Amino acid sequence: MGDKKQIYSFKEVCKITGYKDSVIRYYEKEFNLNIQRDEKGRRVFTQEDINTLNYIKNLQEKGYTNGQIKKILNNEEIAITTVETPVLQEQFVKIQTDDDKIKLIEEKLNEINQKLEELDKNVFSKERDILISENMKLKMELKQKCYEIIELKEKLKYEKQSKKGILSKFFKK
Repeated sequence: MGDKKQIYSFKEVCKITGYKDSVIRYYEKEFNLNIQRDEKGRRVFTQEDINTLNYIKNLQEKGYTNGQIKKILNNEEIAITTVETPVLQEQFVKIQTDDDKIKLIEEKLNEINQKLEELDKNVFSKERDILISENMKLKMELKQKCYEIIELKEKLKYEKQSKKGILSKFFKK
């Protein structure tokens, strides 16, 4: 007897996962999911496919980006900046006095604040660089427009002088 896997239709998978069909099609491409097709070319899903989609949803809810999720699905190492909770808990349990616990918490908060300040500086620096670049672009455009205005004024001045010369010939006695 053959061991037959349970197969789910696209509609069933949408109900089970809570994803819209367009999202599942997008994720199939985005995360290189290998969804099988039947003889008519329709997607057919296994429980493993549903588990993968639910796993993606779970990771997204935890705040992972699609790039990070791709790496997780491909079993690659990823660098995620998080507070090392287990290590902090171990240190916390070893400490006996409340004052020492407060001191540890304050140290960790100071570390977090320093990292936030560094991030803030980096973001501000990038924003400032973008603004400077945009400002330079606008200055160059303004300079170009000024040259165009000067050129047009010169043409207008020349045309006025040439018309004046022609009219004065006609009305001379």
